[in-house]
Amino acid sequence: MTKKKIRLFFKIFLIFCLMALLFLGISGCTATRHAIQKTAIPLADTTVDDIVDKVLRTKDGTLIKEGLPGVLVLVTGLVELAPTDYDLLSTLSLLYCAYGLFVEDENPDYAISLYKIGTDYGMRAMKIGNAQFRKALEDGTTVPDAVKYLTKDELKAMTWYGINLSKRVTLQLATPEEILDIQDAVATAKRSTELDPTYAWGNNWNILGIFYAIVPEMGGLGSGPAASRQAFANGNKAEKGENGIIDVFVARYLCPLIKDGDWYDELNKRVMEMDSCKLGGGLCILNELAKQKAKFNIENKAKWMSME
Repeated sequence: MTKKKIRLFFKIFLIFCLMALLFLGISGCTATRHAIQKTAIPLADTTVDDIVDKVLRTKDGTLIKEGLPGVLVLVTGLVELAPTDYDLLSTLSLLYCAYGLFVEDENPDYAISLYKIGTDYGMRAMKIGNAQFRKALEDGTTVPDAVKYLTKDELKAMTWYGINLSKRVTLQLATPEEILDIQDAVATAKRSTELDPTYAWGNNWNILGIFYAIVPEMGGLGSGPAASRQAFANGNKAEKGENGIIDVFVARYLCPLIKDGDWYDELNKRVMEMDSCKLGGGLCILNELAKQKAKFNIENKAKWMSME
């Protein structure tokens, strides 16, 4: 048996072990659950990270979209065994965000529910990862005022918390009472870009780029087309323009604002022609998702570009 096959066999074996442990943990007695939490969760963290990494590097958008629910079920079950595991919680926030991005164009209501769950897991992770942040919220401090306590150790959680929340808001713009907490997403995005402007392939800048595009310039929040363009440009620096997600969001949110149909076409065409796996040394999922969204943009140009 080759080394490659041995590694594959071992990974499959670990997954089956995790599933068995998950079943025992849910159905077993308290002593069994405690034993599993002590012995299985360190293994789970490593194996889940490996599984997620493989998903991120898969060059088949349809396969990823169809496979994500299964990964979500597995990781959600593991979180039930380890409800205070920062890495599992923040990874779950990432996965809910990824699945929401894949389905939002065809099923926005379902995506809203996914983003809400992803937001909750991200918040749980931030509270577990940072005691000062948790204490501030418990004392009544708002998220925008409490984010100053967050550090680089919480970048993963604050990133996917913010993206889940901001994307949910973009699907509920017609419902004012549902979008008031966008300020929380913006606050975590600003904090994350202060700590590391290139983190998560520059995707934190998407939150700011979208926010500045959809909030009227006269709102006194530093919004408007110039601010939006700059935020998206900052995001593009992280991967030297290879992150197609940024381009499709520029097309979707900024181009209609500045009435630039030619740029809209150029951006979507560029994404469709991208090498999906060039980003981040093989993170194919992001540009596979971007291609799906670029195709949707192209098919709905009349709808988006007619919006004020």
